[in-house]
Order: sequence, then C-alpha cells, then structure tokens
Amino acid sequence: MAVLNQFQHYSQGENTVTNNVLLMLSNLYEINPKYYEEFIKGLTEDLDQYEVIPNFRQQVNNRGDGIIDGHIQLKASKIIIETKLQGLEWINKLVKYTKSFDPNEYKLLFHLSSNKYPPSEAEKIEKRLSEIKELGKINFHSLTYQDLVDQLKELANNYQYEHYLQRLNEHFESYCIGMGLMPKSNHVLRAMACGQSFDLNVKHQFYFDLASRGYSNFNYLGVYKWKSVRYIGKVENMIEADWDETNGIKVKNSKFDVTKAQEEKLYIAIKESIDQGWGVAKNHRFFLLKDFCKTDFKKTSPGGIFRVRYFNLENIIETIPESTELLAEQLKSKTWE
Repeated sequence: MAVLNQFQHYSQGENTVTNNVLLMLSNLYEINPKYYEEFIKGLTEDLDQYEVIPNFRQQVNNRGDGIIDGHIQLKASKIIIETKLQGLEWINKLVKYTKSFDPNEYKLLFHLSSNKYPPSEAEKIEKRLSEIKELGKINFHSLTYQDLVDQLKELANNYQYEHYLQRLNEHFESYCIGMGLMPKSNHVLRAMACGQSFDLNVKHQFYFDLASRGYSNFNYLGVYKWKSVRYIGKVENMIEADWDETNGIKVKNSKFDVTKAQEEKLYIAIKESIDQGWGVAKNHRFFLLKDFCKTDFKKTSPGGIFRVRYFNLENIIETIPESTELLAEQLKSKTWE
C-alpha cells in the first residue's frame, strides 16, 4: 500500500505547486514558529531583520522620555512569492507585484522556479526594485525548489527529535522529486561551509559529515570559507565508514566500490582528523574528491552560508568545461548571493 503524502501529487499546474509550497510553510509554522523563522532566515541568510516571534522586554527607554515597564514588539513583514515550474517570470511582471508591499514593513520578494535568474538578470531586477523609492528596500531572492528542500532538510537535521518536522521534510522532498521540480543538471556544485576543518579538508581533499544527514545528488563539492568557495573537486566516492586504531576502516556503505587507494587515503585523513579532536570515528559519511583545484567563487551578499548551498553550474557558466581546472578558473570571475 502506498504511503500517504500530505502534498497533492496528481497535478503539476503552477497553482497546485504554489499551494503545496504554502502548505509546507504553514505546516512548518504550525509545528513551531521558531522553525519557520529559522527556515526563512536560512533561505535569505538574513539573521536580523525577519521576525515572526514577538520580542518581550521590560524597562525600555521611551526615546528619552521616561521608561516603559513592559514592551512587546513584532516587526511587520511581508513575503510575495512568484512561482514558475521551470522558466523565469518576465521582469516587468515581477516588479509589478511590489505594489502589494507597504513602506514600513520588511519586504521579501521570492521568485521560485526550478531555475535561477542568471546573475546579470538578477542585477537588473534589483536595480529596478531600488528605483521604487517610496517603498524603501525590497529584498529580492531567486530561489529554486532545491533551495527549499535543502533548507528544510537542514532544519530537520538540527531538530531530529521533532517527529512532525521529520515527516514534513520527507513528504516535501518526495513531492518535489516526484513532480520533477528538482534540477536535472549533470553539473551540480554542493558548497559546504568549512570552519576549523578547512585545512584538513584541503589537505586530504575530502569532506566529512554525519551519516544521518541526507543530501541531494551532486557531482562537484566546493570548500567554502571567508565568503567564497575556495576549492572545488569532482566527487570520486561517498563512503560511510567507521574507524578504529586496531582494525582500521570498516566500510558500511559507499556509492561506488572502494578502491585500496581510497581506503588508504581515508585512513590517513580520518586518523589526522581524530588527532585534531574531530569525532569522526563513528557514524560519518566521507566525500572523497579528485581533480581538486583552487578557485575563488565569491559570495557578494552579507553574511555566510547556512552550512550548505547547491549551484546548478549550467545557470552560471554557459559551457561547462571537461577540466575541473578550467571550471575552477572560470568560477573566479563569477559571483553569487
């Protein structure tokens, strides 16, 4: 018997897709407003402006004229979403929707599709929006269904005890995959934020993550730090393995057959990681990379990334070169938000 899914799978019209996206968001808010707020902040990487939870304070300065005993504030905000299945909306139509914004609210304009606007087109939209002086700043974001799935998956990973959140995550990803809303590119870059592990990741040309964390298909992995993807490499293998000093590597699962060279490389990388205090001996997945190259694929918007970001490289570079070295060189002249 098929498992029931809360999202309707039998129609792919834009109205149905929009309804299901809004249903996901409303369900997320109903589970916990905090999760919804984190989800939106993760998509926009704006950690300060967007709020849906009241701020409770006492003894607040009344702008120089006394002290207020109790003060409850909730910032006004509005999100407008334009949904397309595959293509991109005409810019004039997208800008027209800003008439629904009010000047004194925090304004988010989302374009949601399977594809993102090229950077040059996104700049045109932002320029047009900046010319609407009477409304103040309008924050535009070109989003994909992959972005929604990745952000919801990240949230579910952070709150693994929350049953309803786990189910929402599984159902929404299943819906997006089943409806063909996810990118079908053969050139997907998964950029991973690397903090203190950066030197290890670069030295051993690998990345480690909890095995319990899911991921969407990709074939390039990028090492991100200091507001830029600093290195990229092709994924050679994805290996879930345990390690101990006596028995070495115990492979539990892998995308491809594990070669002797890969096993030796992984042994050395895990051992040094453990020596530096990383708890990767159990329950971790390791992404081994090849054709590892230095690049500088810069993020131009404020803030860092929320652990992971996916890029369909076909939306960034017109013709993807066979050589990772050439790809890395071309990305140096590209930027993203």
